Amino acid sequence: MLGGLQLDRDVRALVSTLADVTQRSVRDKFARLSQIATILSLESVDELRELWGADSAASVTWRLTETQVREVLSQRFDFDQAAISMLNL
Repeated sequence: MLGGLQLDRDVRALVSTLADVTQRSVRDKFARLSQIATILSLESVDELRELWGADSAASVTWRLTETQVREVLSQRFDFDQAAISMLNL
């Protein structure tokens, strides 16, 4: 989880710096990476339910497919693989 938090901070800093030095929009170019960093920084698999779907509290347009989200979640050794595969995305 701590690595995910650091990755999230680093991606945000990179996007912010690039946005300051260029006229082009870079946020959309880093959307998938930002979402991966967000998923890796979750404390539990259940937290994803708060972010995913039409009835979620966050208004996120996901750039990752359900399969990709599961693949990213499976990179966390502390997440139960059964819980990941049972997620209703």
